[in-house]
Amino acid sequence: MDSFFNKLCSACESIRSTSGRNKFNLYHHEMYRLLEERKENILTLSDIMSASKENFIPDKKEDILDVLDSLHSIGLISVLKSEDKVWVVVNKGILLTEVDGILFAPETFKEHVDIASNTGIVRVSGLTRHFPKYDPDMLIRFLKNMELCQEINPSFLRMTNLHQLAVEEEEEGGRERRGERLLHFPCLFSTDRPDEMTSEVYQFGWCLQCTSKHHFFPPRYFHVLSLRLAYKMALPQEDDKLNRYCAFWRNGLHWFDDNGVRVLVEIVDESQCVLVMMSCEKGYSDNMVSLRRDVIGEVMSVYKESCPSLEVKELVIDPKELAYPVNIPRERTTYGIYNVLLAIKKRKPFLVHNKGQTGLKEILADESLSDISNLSLLGGRDIKEVIEIAEEFKTPLTPIKLDIKDLDIVIEELTILNHLPCHIWHDLGLQLGLYQPTLEDINKDNNGDSKKCFRECMSAWLRGEDKVREKGGPSWSSLATALDKEGKHHIATNIRDKYYPNGVSTPPTGGTSTGREVVAIGDYTAQYSDELTFSEGEILQILEEVDDNWYHGVCQDKVGIFPKTYVREP
Repeated sequence: MDSFFNKLCSACESIRSTSGRNKFNLYHHEMYRLLEERKENILTLSDIMSASKENFIPDKKEDILDVLDSLHSIGLISVLKSEDKVWVVVNKGILLTEVDGILFAPETFKEHVDIASNTGIVRVSGLTRHFPKYDPDMLIRFLKNMELCQEINPSFLRMTNLHQLAVEEEEEGGRERRGERLLHFPCLFSTDRPDEMTSEVYQFGWCLQCTSKHHFFPPRYFHVLSLRLAYKMALPQEDDKLNRYCAFWRNGLHWFDDNGVRVLVEIVDESQCVLVMMSCEKGYSDNMVSLRRDVIGEVMSVYKESCPSLEVKELVIDPKELAYPVNIPRERTTYGIYNVLLAIKKRKPFLVHNKGQTGLKEILADESLSDISNLSLLGGRDIKEVIEIAEEFKTPLTPIKLDIKDLDIVIEELTILNHLPCHIWHDLGLQLGLYQPTLEDINKDNNGDSKKCFRECMSAWLRGEDKVREKGGPSWSSLATALDKEGKHHIATNIRDKYYPNGVSTPPTGGTSTGREVVAIGDYTAQYSDELTFSEGEILQILEEVDDNWYHGVCQDKVGIFPKTYVREP
């Protein structure tokens, strides 16, 4: 019995030490009771300190702030802070209802006020006029905390399509309005898409589509998303002199950045779809890949926070169908993210659709496919968050990465276990991504000794020097590819069989053996080392049918896989 109680005490102590809620003590409960018993919904820190003297609550300012912050952290109250004041909103639902009922009332309602003049820009003086009993700083912080608005520097207006509207309103209001603080409310902006946005063609398209006809993205979703995108990614620094940097309309925004990329995000298809489109200037594709990772990540983050119950799917739009506007993306040719990931995992160069096929490198142009877990489509998320890990993905999803600590293993694998001659180090180094000057320095530093040069060459590769990263980085997969290019196919195969027994680098097996022959109806160049290259008219023998799209077979004494769409029965 003593042993049982000891274990019970230990478990209770563990719960007390790990659970945030159970860390609350008498002070927290007394503070919350005190706040609920007050008639006022909004209190200042001075109000609370005065009331706390008559209760079992610490009277030090720092201690009271700690208690209030704890209650705020679990959503019981809302604590708003400025440089010199602190407010507590006891029930934020009451204040939010009051504010929403005035600021966002439809035009047909008697409570409606035209506070933003269709620009989405609200002056603090206008806010004060409609809410005279509230401190303007408190109200602004509450609205920003609820992600309903963002304070905007007047100079930034010149970099948006809101500038002219704001100037016109300022001129009508006179000089006394100049220099006022401004708030941007996307939900109060009702202008349609600018005419200059139409008839554009983009290079990349992605969308988050509701799968139920009864599901829609709520207005608040886009309000929060547009604020985060505009103020985290679109607006420039104060010293940036670009004009028309960011364009807003009631269901979308578009911006250029200083890295040669332009982005469009829009709610389309009767609020059932979030559309993301991008393009870039020549030579800036890396910037576009990086930015689309960030934008997709933000789109998914806001979705999970504001409307996670919606049933959605992530789609990539075929690059041949990116003419804008895209009002109904589901009517375009699209590819589910699961199918894209599966194609990369199986090393298939094409995705098939009812109009033919599209190359995977066309869909994800200028992006390395060697590290599936770092694709921009994931938006920075873990791959397990994006797709349910099915049987196809239970093998390793990424090439096994190597670094300088693995030098002894790599040397042993190549020279001792697979008898790779050291004298090929120079040509192998070029295939792995090392520059000629680097290899010349290695040769000079080691007086041409092939064994020492081989070791230094592999060291430079494992450190990721020169353009090794562009070749997939140091991994068994990229090493096998380089060996293939040097004609060391048996060593490449041994490495793939050992380190990727069921993974991305192994030709598919286990299909149905056919033994029949087919004729090539067009030229095909292998995209990967396990594929066959052949010319129109050549005869290929089918060893097995891999799946609906690929055969495993032989051509000119070489074995590999090839797409069905390039052959026919003789």
